[in-house]
Formats: sequence, structure tokens, C-alpha cells
Amino acid sequence: MKAVILGKASSRRVKHKNYRPFYRDMSLTDILLEKLTKVLDKDDIYLSCEDETFESVAKKWGIHFIHRDTKYTLLETNTVDVVRGVCKDIPGDDDILYCSCMDPLFDDYENMFRVWEDVKAEHDSLNVVYPLKNYYLDQNHNPIGFGFGMWHQYSQFIPPMYQISWANEILSRRSIERCGYMVGENPFWYDAYNPILDIDTEKDWKHAQIVYAVYREQE
Repeated sequence: MKAVILGKASSRRVKHKNYRPFYRDMSLTDILLEKLTKVLDKDDIYLSCEDETFESVAKKWGIHFIHRDTKYTLLETNTVDVVRGVCKDIPGDDDILYCSCMDPLFDDYENMFRVWEDVKAEHDSLNVVYPLKNYYLDQNHNPIGFGFGMWHQYSQFIPPMYQISWANEILSRRSIERCGYMVGENPFWYDAYNPILDIDTEKDWKHAQIVYAVYREQE
């Protein structure tokens, strides 16, 4: 197993999101690397970034740094081109953990890798999803998975909907070649249950710091 971290330096909404201090003196990239280096050989981990300034982060953790072409950091670039462009720099024919720093409370890598070994013969990707049982309405305000009045369901009986964070995907090389996307032709959906910290604004950043600190200090 190889791992590539999508650690781009540019961020339009939250400046330097991947590298600024998030918890004490650790960035989101540091937090992810702290977890990955416990379950993978450092020689199998790659930090992909367009700014060589942050090669120092890779050196600090003893992993590889890959200079990413700037075009693979732009929102205008097709996602398929990004996935293939990033993964082509990872040597060998190993499966690739294609991950970002945007799910700092996820820490189920050891079990996820074990499950992947059990299912990879029939599946070409493993994708982390979050089952949600809430009272959702569609765009016309019709209930989804429950009904009003006599058809009301308690939340535990509502069929789950699933959220995908795009932070942790295992891709086979054949999936990268054929699909060039984070989800393969025959994905295995891996349920996770940690709180998701979605960081799109500075307000989100501050909220995520508080939540992460609470969980971290309970360890």
C-alpha cells in the first residue's frame, strides 16, 4: 500500500489550510501524517504539493515529497485529470490510499486496510462514507425516508443516507487507469462514524479546532 496526501498549498477560502497551525503546533497535514506513519512504512507515504517550500514538512516526517504541477491544484482542472496526474507520480503497482487532510477525526486506517485486503479481489476501490439518519426534506419539502403524521418514523428506523468526505479512498491501479476517479467501477463502501469537520470558511476552521481539541484531549 502506498499513500499520497493531497497537500496543496493554495486554498481560496481558508488560506494555507493544510499547513497553518490547527492544534497546538500541528497542522492538518501533521495530524494526518502522525496517523499514517503509525500504520504505513514512511517510505510508502508521499506528500503531493505544488509549493516546494513545504518539502520541509515531508522531511520532518521522513516521507517523500512530490512536486505537483500547478494545473493539478486548480478548480478549473477536471477531477479525472487531477487523480491521474497525482497518482502517476507514485511508483510501483501498489494500491494507493488517496487522501486529504480534511477529515482529522478519522483514525480507522488499520481496520480499513484490513477490510480492503479482504474485499479487493471483488472491488477496485474502497470509499469511506458516513451513514446519516436525520429528518431530511427534498427540494419540494417532501420527507425522505419517513412521512408526516401517521407515517412519522423514529430516527433510528429511517433508512440511512450517506455522506462522502472525499478524504480517504483506496484505489487500485486498474481503477486509476480505467476510471481516473476517486470511486471505482465496483466500489466497496466503508462506513465510518467519527464526526466530520467540514472546513470551508474561517468560521468553520475555528469551530473545527474547538471540536478536534475536545476529542484529542479525551484520548
